Amino acid sequence: MKKSIFTLLLVLITLNVNAQEETKQTELGFNVTGKLGFAKLNQSGMVNLNGSINAGEVLFFYRLESGTSFSVGAGMLDFNANGVSDGESYALKQTYLRIPINLNYSLFILKNQLDSKLSAYGGIGIYANNLFREEIQTIDQTFKNKNQGWNAGLGFNLGLRFGVTKDVNFGIGFESQSDITKMKKNGTERKLEEINTINFSFEFKF
Repeated sequence: MKKSIFTLLLVLITLNVNAQEETKQTELGFNVTGKLGFAKLNQSGMVNLNGSINAGEVLFFYRLESGTSFSVGAGMLDFNANGVSDGESYALKQTYLRIPINLNYSLFILKNQLDSKLSAYGGIGIYANNLFREEIQTIDQTFKNKNQGWNAGLGFNLGLRFGVTKDVNFGIGFESQSDITKMKKNGTERKLEEINTINFSFEFKF
């Protein structure tokens, strides 16, 4: 099933590239993105915790004439949740350092009506993930941990991008990610699942 979907996407992309009337130019730049959403923490010895996501990243991209782009950069992600352990309530805050690598494809839509300023994009990506800092706060005390391990994840994104000026684009989109491996440290295994965010981005071209 996954192979069939992937093959279909490749065929559609190829047909669209061949059907384009305008030739795009190669582009180089960077993208600043803010993300808001929700996720689920899966950790050994605990029930799954649902919490909020607040994240941001800076990616450098290289976009080919075909609309295919490659991007790499770094970002930070905060996961906040409340839970109960042994009858005591606690607040959890985790800060992750993330290193994403993405492969995207974009195409112009309504080119004649909007003078090629509106484009749709979609793609897939992988990321390395480090739990840089963790804070657990109870009524009586606060526990702090650092460098709780590395893992990797996979995600996909889609959205719209609008040209504000020749070298600046504004984008809004949806992204879904999930860790595919678990962090393991001090006998604890954990990973973030169902990371769903709304993304707001500014793209600057050199």
